[in-house]
Amino acid sequence: MAFLRRLSIRSQLFILAGSAILVILAIILHTYTTMSGMITRNHEAYVKQTIAEIKKNVASNRDVLFRLMQTISYNADVQSFLVEKNELRRYEMFKEISRLLTSQRELKDGILDIVVSGDNGASIDINGGSRYVAELNGRLPDKSNAYYVDMRQFGTLYGSGQGLVFATTIYYVQQGELFNTRVGTLYFIVDPASLAGEQGYTLKQTNTQIYLLDRAYKIIASNTERATGSRLADLTGRLPQNGILSLKWQGKQYVVQTESLPGVDAVILSAAPKDALLRELLDIRKQELIILSIGLLALAVPLMIIVNNILRPLKKMIFFMTTAASGDSLKFRKRISLKGYMEISIMASAFNGMLDEIEHLTQRLLETNARLFGTELERKKSELAFLRSQINPHFLYNTLEAITGIAAVNGQDNIKTMTRSLSSIFRYSVKGADAVPLSEEIRIVEAYARIQQIRFADRFTVRYRIAQAASERVVPKMILQPLVENAIYHGVEPTLRPCVLEIAGEIDESGDLIVDVRDDGVGMPAERLEELRRMLQGPASGPVEADEPRSIGLVNVNNRLTLTFGEPSGLSIDSSPDWGTHIRLRFARERRDSDA
Repeated sequence: MAFLRRLSIRSQLFILAGSAILVILAIILHTYTTMSGMITRNHEAYVKQTIAEIKKNVASNRDVLFRLMQTISYNADVQSFLVEKNELRRYEMFKEISRLLTSQRELKDGILDIVVSGDNGASIDINGGSRYVAELNGRLPDKSNAYYVDMRQFGTLYGSGQGLVFATTIYYVQQGELFNTRVGTLYFIVDPASLAGEQGYTLKQTNTQIYLLDRAYKIIASNTERATGSRLADLTGRLPQNGILSLKWQGKQYVVQTESLPGVDAVILSAAPKDALLRELLDIRKQELIILSIGLLALAVPLMIIVNNILRPLKKMIFFMTTAASGDSLKFRKRISLKGYMEISIMASAFNGMLDEIEHLTQRLLETNARLFGTELERKKSELAFLRSQINPHFLYNTLEAITGIAAVNGQDNIKTMTRSLSSIFRYSVKGADAVPLSEEIRIVEAYARIQQIRFADRFTVRYRIAQAASERVVPKMILQPLVENAIYHGVEPTLRPCVLEIAGEIDESGDLIVDVRDDGVGMPAERLEELRRMLQGPASGPVEADEPRSIGLVNVNNRLTLTFGEPSGLSIDSSPDWGTHIRLRFARERRDSDA
């Protein structure tokens, strides 16, 4: 036991699994060998031989029927009879064709009647079977050869109630306008017993039942007392196409084997009751139960030892972890020492190391918090000093309003418009929430654009296309002004021709807000465009600083979108020389919770 205690859990489980596998393999091998010999000897060989014999007889009899039917179908007198329209002439042919049918019938035992039925209404038979098969005319597949139609009841016409009906469609083969035209049908009515042969297929030791069934599960022949023509309806839909199946039938468990006969659309069925097949296995089953019991007893001892070796150290480990989690600082400083198998020793060492690391991290956390607290105090002091140094915003508002009033009195409309727009922008930028409806952001963009239009003497016009649903969406404050500023200074200003600045907003199919800022100014070279795209693809990390103001505005806007709304929000840009620049902003449907 000491050796097992030092082994890993994997090794101990391998020992347990190996012992179980060896015992189970011994039982399976013993059972398999015995059962294979018995089943092969008493059932499978007999069933295979019997089925092969039945298949051979059925195939042989069908071939004979096929040849006889071909002989009659292609007979010149039969073909002429089926196309003859003169009733007197057909009557003269009747005796000759009757002799032909009678002679062909005598070539094969079991043929009860032969019927020639024409599409022109004429028919000939030997024993009066025409009235039984007349309803089948026109219902057979085209170009059928020795096609098995059905098993039918013929009363006392042939001395036997049941008969198998085989049919062949007759096509005119003489040269002329009727060549290859269907002119009638030939029917053979056959005794069911003659199809499979007259041999007896009985095996008393296993009570195996052999059936030859048609497509409707009617019995054509069998080695049982079931009547010919009766149906095995309780097996409908339960039989495999070809193979062996175990199923419950007639209140007993049977081993059923089937074999298809495609030539006549039939199936051979053998059914052997399991209790008869497994009669010889009863003694073997008792032996297996004894072997299995001994094997389980042999496995119980090592199983209990291994389970005890696994659980005892684990219980001690769990108890120590529960004590350490109670929050008592004195107990938290204790360490566990376990002796046993390799995995539990590693777990104890790792847990002790984790406790040491927690204690170290706790001390570092306290020191960090103290430093952060000091830093926060310094930041508050700096903010207070900054606020004290700021100019009172109300003073700036009042001053801008005074300038607006003076400009209005003196008739300076441009000055009035510029100061009023600048006042609106200043008030908007320093007051209110950080997020506003898009309509408010557009209003400030309009104020900024009015100032620039006065400055550039109406060298550009601005178009706004904002959908109603888009105008109600909330966006970060001052998110569009940097883009409009870039468009004016870098797209419109360098060119002397009149330009158009377009701002559009809509909701796309995914529910995201899309805002487009387009200008038809000077555009930018491909190298500069690629450089900007690489900067926009970098990680978002808040405001950035750079030597190029245009890059600062675009990158900061992109970072604000990504940090506020998450992926796939952001900014994309497209431009080319003399074509202009198109900037698209995507605002995801939901903002991040931390920024909402």
